[in-house]
Amino acid sequence: MEKEFVPVELALRLKALGFDEPCFGKFYYNQLEIGGNWRNNDFKEDADVFISAPTFSQVFRWFREKYKLSCSIELTDNSRHYYYDFTIYDSKNRDYNDEDCFDSCKRIYDDGKFGTYEEAELECLIKLIEIVESKLK
Repeated sequence: MEKEFVPVELALRLKALGFDEPCFGKFYYNQLEIGGNWRNNDFKEDADVFISAPTFSQVFRWFREKYKLSCSIELTDNSRHYYYDFTIYDSKNRDYNDEDCFDSCKRIYDDGKFGTYEEAELECLIKLIEIVESKLK
């Protein structure tokens, strides 16, 4: 079950970006505790002690809704070698034409080749955070 939640280091970066959605888990002294209904603004303690623990699906939804950044993670077959890769779509910079929505969005590709879906998912989330952090500077 713990693999459904983003790591505490990324949860801290997400909090800095304004993530404050209700979460089923929290980090308490960097240890994941599951159960309850937690929001970052609920915690009055030091940020290293209490922070909400979002799932990957919550965070990807948050990026779609707040920043119009969507992503897909795909299995690729390259000469009998399988790997995962991801694509990030920026729909705020969409060209409005007759193409499919994804075809008309600005695409941000990663050249990485990941051995598992979870590795690609984690790297995709890191890239999303970096994109938003760079826009907010």
